[in-house]
Amino acid sequence: MTLNIVQIIEDEPLHAQLLDHSLRQARYRTNVANDGITGLADVMRLRPSLILLDLMLPGMNGQEVCRRIRSEPATQHIPIMMISALSSDEDRISGIGMGADDYIAKPFSPREVVSRVQALLRRSQAAWATAPSISGSPVTIKDHCLLVSVFGKEFTVSPRELTLLRLFTARPGSIVTAEELIALLWNNSPLLHEHELERLVRGLSRKTTDQSIGSIDAFPGIGYRFTLTAVA
Repeated sequence: MTLNIVQIIEDEPLHAQLLDHSLRQARYRTNVANDGITGLADVMRLRPSLILLDLMLPGMNGQEVCRRIRSEPATQHIPIMMISALSSDEDRISGIGMGADDYIAKPFSPREVVSRVQALLRRSQAAWATAPSISGSPVTIKDHCLLVSVFGKEFTVSPRELTLLRLFTARPGSIVTAEELIALLWNNSPLLHEHELERLVRGLSRKTTDQSIGSIDAFPGIGYRFTLTAVA
């Protein structure tokens, strides 16, 4: 089994120790940080395969840590599992909306955490290979990790941004419904992923606008339209 680094950012010593022990038993390498500032620095330095992130942290809370990870091209693709004592459906939806890929409530089962880590890593590692190749899209993958080229302009994307980019560039000027995008990206839970879709589209729109490739307009309650500005 390939060893993956899992970054644990958890300030409660008992929970941090339990996560660390359980993941090491499952043959993962781990790195533990007990506050948000140290955890964020570790993520930028180590570029882990996955992050376990507590929400309520000293120094910098988990929401801000997540936002900063997602705002950096070098780390925005890393899967994040949020861990929190807040356990309602609203809390879980909010966590996913912040940019998390999964959310688990305390108290947690170590076996369940390990199982979810394995599932997230499988999905992440397969994401590039399974990103739909959409007919008519001018997107070319230059590097299997992050770099793509559109009309000769190179920039970095996450696997899900790649899927969105391919679809939008294949259908410029057409409104693509939110339901279609959610089905393409997640194939489940439309309500759970509405905020995550909004975040992904905003991030991708900034990149395509900065590269003078095109802009993405939102139509609330309907979907999104990509307008091409670059010349093929």
